[in-house]
Amino acid sequence: MSTLAARHRASAAQTFELGDRRPVSAVANVVGFALVFTAVGLAVCAAVELVTDDDAVVALAVPALLSAVVGVGLWKGTRSPDRVSAASAFAAVGWTWIAISAVGALPFWWSGMLPAFDDALFESVSGFTGTGATVLTPIEGNGAGLLLWRQATQWYGGMGVIVLAVAVLPLLGVGGFELLRAESPGPTSDRLAPRVRDTARRLWLVYLGLTVLIVVALLLSGLSPYDAVAHAMTTVSTGGFSNYDASIAAFDSVVVEGVLIVSMFAGAVSFALWWQVLRGMGPRALAQSSELRTFVTVIAVAIAFVTVVLALDQTTGLGVVSALRGAAFTVVATMSTTGYATVDFALWPAAGQLVVLGLMVSGGMAGSTSGAMKLFRVQVMVAHARREMRHLLHPSAVLPVKLSGQVVADPIVSRIVGFSVLYVVLAVVGTVLLAALGADLVTGASAITSAIGAYGPALGDVGPTTTYLNVDRASRGVLVFYMLLGRLELFTLLLMFVAPVDSLRYHVHVRRRRLSR
Repeated sequence: MSTLAARHRASAAQTFELGDRRPVSAVANVVGFALVFTAVGLAVCAAVELVTDDDAVVALAVPALLSAVVGVGLWKGTRSPDRVSAASAFAAVGWTWIAISAVGALPFWWSGMLPAFDDALFESVSGFTGTGATVLTPIEGNGAGLLLWRQATQWYGGMGVIVLAVAVLPLLGVGGFELLRAESPGPTSDRLAPRVRDTARRLWLVYLGLTVLIVVALLLSGLSPYDAVAHAMTTVSTGGFSNYDASIAAFDSVVVEGVLIVSMFAGAVSFALWWQVLRGMGPRALAQSSELRTFVTVIAVAIAFVTVVLALDQTTGLGVVSALRGAAFTVVATMSTTGYATVDFALWPAAGQLVVLGLMVSGGMAGSTSGAMKLFRVQVMVAHARREMRHLLHPSAVLPVKLSGQVVADPIVSRIVGFSVLYVVLAVVGTVLLAALGADLVTGASAITSAIGAYGPALGDVGPTTTYLNVDRASRGVLVFYMLLGRLELFTLLLMFVAPVDSLRYHVHVRRRRLSR
């Protein structure tokens, strides 16, 4: 308890230093900034709704005002400590995502687009986590501003508002790396500069740059400015929301699909790697990446396999060209965890569906906006298994885990093994929960895999052409938790209660000591 008491006293000692009497709270400070940032997006979407003469302006404007007022109060009414502890970082990240998801649900609810708040919250969490699962039907016919906000939630969640907070808030410079590590989607957080604040800025610059490039490419492919912006936001974030019921199939354009394949691939590549390309290393940085080579190889093999399966299957009636077109788009959309659809892969032969399910688990590169386990973790797990088999033959040998000739430190290997085991256990527990709530095994297993992997469409009753209204309310509540769990890399959401629990334990300890005197 002495460590707990020292931690609490250190935090309390910072409250009134330098004459600043604002309470110290990393959680409130970061949540406040995130709400202000969210308010800006809501205000822009309210303006779009106003210009397009739709009737949901108030449903967007009021949450924007509410988010701004509460956000400014928390942000300016508190200040961050000099150093952000790991426990505080987990709490700040976790509560930030809960806060923006709740605010993001209000326009869907107040506009009547999704009359039940739990459904509006499901859509909002699915958006911010980049999952792409939806309960909205029909999509078309809703206000342009409302649908743009739905798309914007995925853009907000892609790089993460915490990364932006670290880039903008000067007081987070010292302990900001803990925040960055708690939110960054991957087993490690690469420093692109000596200062973590500069690292966060560079990540956001790459993210913004890719967004602009995708907008331009989609405009050149024939999309309207509105559709280009809307789909660029959900492509760079590998989220997968579309403002059309048929998703990307609504365009029926090989050119659009080709642009999106390249764009989804770009979003699933490490943003640190893109920065190295921009910094002057050029294509050499891409060629030196073992993870990227594996990523490309897996995609190529999966496309070839699925194309053969579809072309040979008599029930699909597809020629080689049509099979290749559907396979290429679906494989890239799945492995990047974007979740766009041009075909209903739930109708594919079982071999094709198994490939889709496997790619859902793998995901893209570490440090990208894609979800799931990340390819780097899969590579390390395979290398670790190979090492253990060699240890059986050579018990005394020192056999480090290596990728591309570089040693992966044992603490990272241990963390990845622990993460992978927890990932599988939680997926099994989630499947059992959905089955207990009435879902069949295919629907339950694929829905949980999709939710924790931030993919969106699944198999069974929640395929690419259906919505998650096909599972009951309680099951959707479980999936909301799993979507947050997957986006925050498991540990953040599970450990976000450490700081408040520590504080509660400290106060209980103090009270007991006083009573015992």
